[in-house]
Amino acid sequence: MKYKYTSLSTLPGSSRGVFSIRLLYILPAASPSAKLECELIETYIPDYSQGQPHPNPFLGLSHVAYQALSYTWGDPEFPCSLHVVSRSDDDTAVHVMPIGIIGITENLYSALQNLREPDQILVLWVDAVCIDQANILERNSQVGNIPQIYAGAASVLVWLGIDDLQHSCRLCFSFFTDLAAVITGDADDRRQGNLISWRKRFKINRMVSAFLGTTNPRPVALLLSRPWFRRRWIIQEVVLAKDVSVHCGDASISWSVLETGLTELYENDMGGFSDEHRTVLRTMSHIRNANSGAKSQLPLDTLVEFESFVCADPKDRLYALYGVIQKWFPGSAGKEAQTGIVDYALSTGEVFTKFAVLMMRLMDTLPPGTIYHPITHVLQLATAIQQPTPCEEQPEATHMLGSIPSWVPDWTGILAYTPLNHSPPNRDASIGIPKRRIEAGIFSHNAHLLVSIGLVCDVVAATISLDTEALSGPIYTAKSALNDFLCTVAKKFDDVNFFCGTSMDTYRPTGEHIISALAIALVANWEHTPANSYFAQHHRFRDDFLEQLDSSQYQLPEILHKWPAYLELVTIAMRGRCLFLTHSGYVGICPANVQAGDVVCVFSDVRIPFILRPQGVVAIPARDGPPYIPDYYPLNDEQLEEILSIKEKDSPLRCTFQLMGDACVQGLMNGEAAKRLGGQLNDFMRILLIE
Repeated sequence: MKYKYTSLSTLPGSSRGVFSIRLLYILPAASPSAKLECELIETYIPDYSQGQPHPNPFLGLSHVAYQALSYTWGDPEFPCSLHVVSRSDDDTAVHVMPIGIIGITENLYSALQNLREPDQILVLWVDAVCIDQANILERNSQVGNIPQIYAGAASVLVWLGIDDLQHSCRLCFSFFTDLAAVITGDADDRRQGNLISWRKRFKINRMVSAFLGTTNPRPVALLLSRPWFRRRWIIQEVVLAKDVSVHCGDASISWSVLETGLTELYENDMGGFSDEHRTVLRTMSHIRNANSGAKSQLPLDTLVEFESFVCADPKDRLYALYGVIQKWFPGSAGKEAQTGIVDYALSTGEVFTKFAVLMMRLMDTLPPGTIYHPITHVLQLATAIQQPTPCEEQPEATHMLGSIPSWVPDWTGILAYTPLNHSPPNRDASIGIPKRRIEAGIFSHNAHLLVSIGLVCDVVAATISLDTEALSGPIYTAKSALNDFLCTVAKKFDDVNFFCGTSMDTYRPTGEHIISALAIALVANWEHTPANSYFAQHHRFRDDFLEQLDSSQYQLPEILHKWPAYLELVTIAMRGRCLFLTHSGYVGICPANVQAGDVVCVFSDVRIPFILRPQGVVAIPARDGPPYIPDYYPLNDEQLEEILSIKEKDSPLRCTFQLMGDACVQGLMNGEAAKRLGGQLNDFMRILLIE
């Protein structure tokens, strides 16, 4: 008989300051092969989202110490049985009465079977069993409070699965224990401090080398390949836990020891791990350390940091990280103000859109003068996240994403390129343009549109791609690739009449040599320079590079052997991007999917330019001014109010745009767009509707 859930007594947000959950009481069994029997009993959790919780339980509930399970569901098949019973006792014996059976996955069955005690009850919270998955209202409320459930557990038990035939988990756990003992050292080592640190380092290196060279495949590689290490939900389960222990078969290890070992492997150059393994090592070695636990991190950065972690339901790309965002983001009070609410009844597109609007509103919570610009970041990620996630995360047709506007990040993808840095106020493309806040809303035909004020500056005339893979190879390969690229650029100059009668060596917008302008554009005006780069050490080094470019008569490919740091920056900036030329004589870099006919736009109060694609109309370029676009809206307050008031059944809007991505345009990054128009600026300001 299938087990039938009864409704929980309380939901989150109760004025009494508590909410209730079910706990799984796993009954003891002397034999591992004995059937799994349990009780499901309701208890309460303090609801700190409403301030200080009520000091006493109510409705007969009691607060019980429990542990929470962190595991992978595996395939959505439930061939194993969990027997729910009701127990009663008298003076002579304990009586067990069957109530029903819950179907569970094989991995959960093995976890409960291996973790249960032979002689005492094990009290667990397990999402698949303790939440009535068929009850959407309950699922919404319980998932929204999973952060509090994991934070309230006495400990979190991580279940990696059954050990393999090579006993890789047991070998790794034993190695990590020995390695942690050496790294931590005894009391005498700690008192002597750095006097013997070099001896310890040699010993650690020898241990790592010996262990990694013992077998093939390596036990650590087999360990890190387990699905748990790529599961998105585990992030908050580990971050929020008071204490964590890791179990694989009958082997176990504390998280602190595991973390010490993983940190050493990540930082040790002898590791030789794949990119995927190094991603796991980096994340797991820093997820619970002091810096992570106390750090302040913006929500969008948290989502990007964990983009490679997977989940079955696309909505969980957000929901699974709400707890981490609430812990790390020092923003508005109240968890829903930081993330929004959990609602599985919404389509994935609606969930992503609501979250994007919420992230844009972070502008109201940041101190004046903050360089970080949430609206800009949302728009950048909406276009930078392009590539599909791994095929195993793509669900069946039952999980359709629905319509996602071009200005909303689709979190089922990964970054195709790195967004540009947010320029400080003294380097702001929108200087001189009247400031108006971007607004999002639902307009005609139920479309989610972004309403912005801005200036359409120019039309893209041509795009040219650069082979960044070749730049990463030997210097002769990089030189050949860059030379071929510049030859293509020179041909495009002629094709679009780029110089239009002016000097063929001068970049008209800035007056510098055209090759200098191209060289700076290819590194996004040095915006992507890593802190450890040669060019980051002193601004003089950039001047040295440009002076040598000048003295070599602008033969850029010929000086690459002296400037490998420059090649590195070009590779970083141009990955996923291309160079573009405009009809008015500008050069810049933009996403690789931009094409001729797209327009360069500077939004009000957004510090970098963006590329838009007009929908259903063609932008007509003008050599000495902004282009003409039929049917789009000149700026005036009456027309803006009319657009904002349009409802679903009203007449459709005229010209709209698709957002294509951010751009670095040489000579258009410091307010030159408004300065160029002078007193005519207001005549060219437009209302831009992005769909």
